[in-house]
Amino acid sequence: MTHAPIDVRAVLAGPFAPGQSVPKAFLDLPGQIYRDDPHWLGEDPDSVCAQFSQQNPWFKNGQAWLGVVPEQARLAGFTCPRQVDGETVCFFGFWEGINELAPHQWLFEALQTWARKQGATRLYGPINFSTFSSYRLRLDAFEQGAFPGEPWNPDYYPDLLTQLGFNCRYRYLSTFNQTTDVVGTVEADYLRVKPKLEQAVRMEAMTPAFWMSHLDELYGFVDEVFGANFAYTPISREAFHAYCGTAFASRFCPHSSVLARSLDGRIAGFFLLFPDYAPLLRQQQSTPVAAADLRYDRHAALLPRPRRGLAKTGGVHPDFRSLGLFTAMSCELSLRAEGRYQELAAALVREDNNSRQFALRHGTAAQRHYGLFQRGL
Repeated sequence: MTHAPIDVRAVLAGPFAPGQSVPKAFLDLPGQIYRDDPHWLGEDPDSVCAQFSQQNPWFKNGQAWLGVVPEQARLAGFTCPRQVDGETVCFFGFWEGINELAPHQWLFEALQTWARKQGATRLYGPINFSTFSSYRLRLDAFEQGAFPGEPWNPDYYPDLLTQLGFNCRYRYLSTFNQTTDVVGTVEADYLRVKPKLEQAVRMEAMTPAFWMSHLDELYGFVDEVFGANFAYTPISREAFHAYCGTAFASRFCPHSSVLARSLDGRIAGFFLLFPDYAPLLRQQQSTPVAAADLRYDRHAALLPRPRRGLAKTGGVHPDFRSLGLFTAMSCELSLRAEGRYQELAAALVREDNNSRQFALRHGTAAQRHYGLFQRGL
């Protein structure tokens, strides 16, 4: 499809302050790009507007930029007082557009000008505000669709970024296996670490009730565990409650998610499993469920078989890493998932992360890959 040249009079681009209205053309574009995509899980315009509003505590310290070429491309930029690898950086996110270079080039050049004025020397993305939100780009396996929270984009996006001068800084993967195959191989791993482990921690189910009653402890835990991750941006307690509060806790599986507690009651680690709610969210079905409305107790039983469990949020406190606790929690989660989920996915793991080894050791029936991109300014 050939599009008319960019009419700069129709382009909306510039610094964005909470309280401004998100342009309708910005909100409408995903529906146009994914109109005929059977795998698209949708984007809630109200949620996008809320993220760009004064309700979002991110704006207490951060600044945003927003641009859209109607019906062709959109882009947002984010800066905050946080350096990455010793550089002041800008993140780009909410990026969508047609398979033509010109509108993307126009928007990225405009964002670059703004980012330089903020002192940024490097651009990373896609990252929507911070890595607590959606980030990364899908690189392959486009025929397989996506699970909630997984990057999803047209297959031409990686090539567009290359043409725009970006290269892939980090790669990530998800692995998929039959639960019975995983369970059949985890026993030896578990027995290897369990005697030493039981001298320091006990395993139990992580439930929404525990999560919510220990939210402040979890806030500190998350900083301890993930603070050294690439592009990690610390957030306020208020923001953590917004990202990881009731709506988050009500979606994970309270039967298969794992909590490891020290013998004196501290949180040593956790590993959350979420049902793959994608069959309920796909926009081409007659009555898709809104992502914001998902609840385990309301929607898990509605999922068709075979059901997939997504092991995608977990970590171990530094004080307990010498115990092989992540491997043990992975084993515990797999055993708890048997009979509930026919397939298990180890989701969105950075390729150089040691935790990926558990999934690779126990077979990889299928893999999907993602990238986080960068370029100098």
